Formats: sequence, C-alpha cells, structure tokens
Amino acid sequence: MAPKSETKWTPLEEERSTAAPNCVSCGNRVTRQFARVFGDNRDVVHACPECSTYREMKTSDFIPKAHR
Repeated sequence: MAPKSETKWTPLEEERSTAAPNCVSCGNRVTRQFARVFGDNRDVVHACPECSTYREMKTSDFIPKAHR
C-alpha cells in the first residue's frame, strides 16, 4: 500500500475569489447566479436592480463594448 500524501486538496484555492460579486456601478452585492446571467463574459456585473432596470440589464446596453 502506498503512503498517503501530506498535500491536502482544497478546491476553492484558485484565482477566483469565493466572495460574492459586487455591482461595478453602485457596489451592491449580487449572487453568483445573477452575475452569470446579467454579467459580462467574465461575470462582472455592470448594473443591478438597485441602479438599473431589468429591461436595461437584459439588453446589455450598459456593458462597455470591450467587455461584451
């Protein structure tokens, strides 16, 4: 039987932060699910329900063209 490795596997140790994302515009905290749906290609939220309407968020007019 091979000896056990002393290295512990920690799946959350990545470049990605484990903290919930914030809206870039107003700083309001949003969920990861919200960031995946309404964020840009990097899940960065440029507007949230606190500072924008769902219609604006759906059309992505507020996202800078470099991040679309």
